Parts: sequence; structure tokens; C-alpha cells
Amino acid sequence: MKKMKLFGLFAIIATLFQCASIKFEDNPPFKINSATFNNYVGGMPGVSGMNVKISYETNNSVEFDSLFFKGKKAKIELQTIEKKNYINGSFNTSTVNSKEDLILHSEGKKEYGNKAPKKKFPFELKDNEAVISFLENGETKYFKVKNIEKTEDVFYPSAKPRK
Repeated sequence: MKKMKLFGLFAIIATLFQCASIKFEDNPPFKINSATFNNYVGGMPGVSGMNVKISYETNNSVEFDSLFFKGKKAKIELQTIEKKNYINGSFNTSTVNSKEDLILHSEGKKEYGNKAPKKKFPFELKDNEAVISFLENGETKYFKVKNIEKTEDVFYPSAKPRK
């Protein structure tokens, strides 16, 4: 029993130090020009999400990885429009197929199929902040984007049934 308590204490301490060890880059190998986000709804009942679009410039080859925003993480998609570079992140907030029912039973076998608890979000961000993760010399680095502007929400029409 003492070993379990000691292990639990160690796990809590390790988690706290891990969060404290994430440092943001002051001078990343890219420059942010602007950042916007919008919510979207529609197409099918329960379908919704957020899109983040960040305009950037760089003279270097940057390997972008993930975008963290409003408690969610998305793989970065790069886009070039009219010679301008963009980082895009799409975040699913749909309620479709999100049946998170848990089976709680005194018999462990009956709980088979329950999902593991989600990991804690690694950053404390304001609603208008995001974090870009990128690789530099094989090392993952993080840059905080501030003052992301909210643009107009997008409403897609529902699909019409075929006759």
C-alpha cells in the first residue's frame, strides 16, 4: 500500500514538472502576420467545429506539427493562397457519434470497452490564444500565438435527401 501511495505522489509531481517544463519560443523561424478563427455548423445534424487560420512568413524550411486551441489539438495543414502562406487547424466539436457511455460494474470484465480518460491539455491558454508546435533540429518547440480574432461563423445548409 505504501508503494502505491509513493507511486501516486511521484506521478503527480512528474505531471506538475512536465507542465512547467514547456517553454515557448521567443524567436521562432517564422513570423506570424495574422490569425483568425471561426466556428462552423451544419451539413448534418450535430456536425460542428472550429477552423483556425494563421498567416505566416518564413525564409526557412519549417516542419510544423500541431496546433493547440481551446482545449483541443489538431494536426497542422499548410496552405498557400496568392503567394501567402497559411497554417490551418480544424477542430471537430461535433456531437455525432460521441456516445461516451461508461459501464460501471463490480465485475471488471463487464467494463471492457470503456475508453481511457483523456489526457490533460498541456497549456493554459486564453480563448484568443493558440500554440503552434514545430520541429527544429529534431527537437519539438512551441510558439504561442496571441490575439486570434474571431470571424463570422459559417452555417452550412443541411443535405437534402435524394428522391
